[in-house]
Amino acid sequence: MHPIREQFIRDMQVGGLSKATQTRYLKNVDLFFKSIWRSPEEVTERMVHDFILEVRNRDVARETFRGYFFALKLFFLTSMRREWTSLKKTRFVRRPGSVCATPRPMINMRRY
Repeated sequence: MHPIREQFIRDMQVGGLSKATQTRYLKNVDLFFKSIWRSPEEVTERMVHDFILEVRNRDVARETFRGYFFALKLFFLTSMRREWTSLKKTRFVRRPGSVCATPRPMINMRRY
């Protein structure tokens, strides 16, 4: 196993992430690297930024997007010790017209 991958797994364990979250984060980071065909040392902040925008433009569910974002954030900021400002964003806004942004009907909780 690659030493950086081992470090990433240790960082997730120290962070207290559940096994399911660790598995999902590993999958998301693997998919990122399969899409760019670069080693972790060669990856630039712009490549990560472009990938995140590509995921966002696919109109995936908010939690799917957040899964990719936080997996890459943990990998590059913590495990790789990069100082990238584009991964320090913490607030997400729903896109207009997104499936996730459609209002749900109010449920009447006062049933007799």
